[in-house]
Amino acid sequence: MKTSSMKDKKIIFMSLLIIVVIWIFLSNKINNSIYLPKISEIINEILRIIKEKNFLLNIINSLLRGFISFFIALIIAIVLGIVSGFNKFVYNFLYPINSILKSIPTIAFILIALIWLNKNYAPYLIGIIIAFPILYETTVNSILNGNSELNEMVESFEVSFFDKLLSIHIQAIIISISSIVTSTFSLVLKVVIAGEVYGQPLYGIGTAIQGEKINFNTSGIFAWIIIVAILCYITDKIIIYFTGKLIKGRRYIVD
Repeated sequence: MKTSSMKDKKIIFMSLLIIVVIWIFLSNKINNSIYLPKISEIINEILRIIKEKNFLLNIINSLLRGFISFFIALIIAIVLGIVSGFNKFVYNFLYPINSILKSIPTIAFILIALIWLNKNYAPYLIGIIIAFPILYETTVNSILNGNSELNEMVESFEVSFFDKLLSIHIQAIIISISSIVTSTFSLVLKVVIAGEVYGQPLYGIGTAIQGEKINFNTSGIFAWIIIVAILCYITDKIIIYFTGKLIKGRRYIVD
């Protein structure tokens, strides 16, 4: 069943309404902005943040770090994934490296990156390291778990390796990555912001969040959380649009 067919706007709206009602009840019950600010306080903070002169600079810098990290990881993952998919030695050589990258906690990556690089470049490394295992495994699996009957047919016609790579495997990789691209980029953006929180570059959402934390402004932190959520939603829609444009109208023989 497709995800789009599962969505019900009425139920989603009901869920959001329940969350808001519970939030209003608890914030009034606790009556302490440091622990749980009121919704009105968070809205005021959102308006204040948007009016700040560094708002767009913080947004743009975090997005740039996220996109650059993602695309670097994507290129490396596709290249190494293709090589691994056709070379047993490379596949086994990279297997423990990829397993280690998947298992190390994100906070450890952040701390290591801040030791190795300065505060402006550390978020890039964090984003690349987090995205690479996901994109790499997707690439490898799309090759190893491809359509066996189609591969046999291509082999019987003695199609060259390069033509087979372009006609079958690259198409399979595009389709596989397109299904995870939004969730992976959202993850990259979040860990990049986490890296900014610790590294505090001159401009970045994480730097702004750390500033709110230093001032014990919980309302400001929640305001940034909502802004980031909206930002992720917008970028997801943009990525889905361009991914759809890339795939739409093209015939994929791997389907």
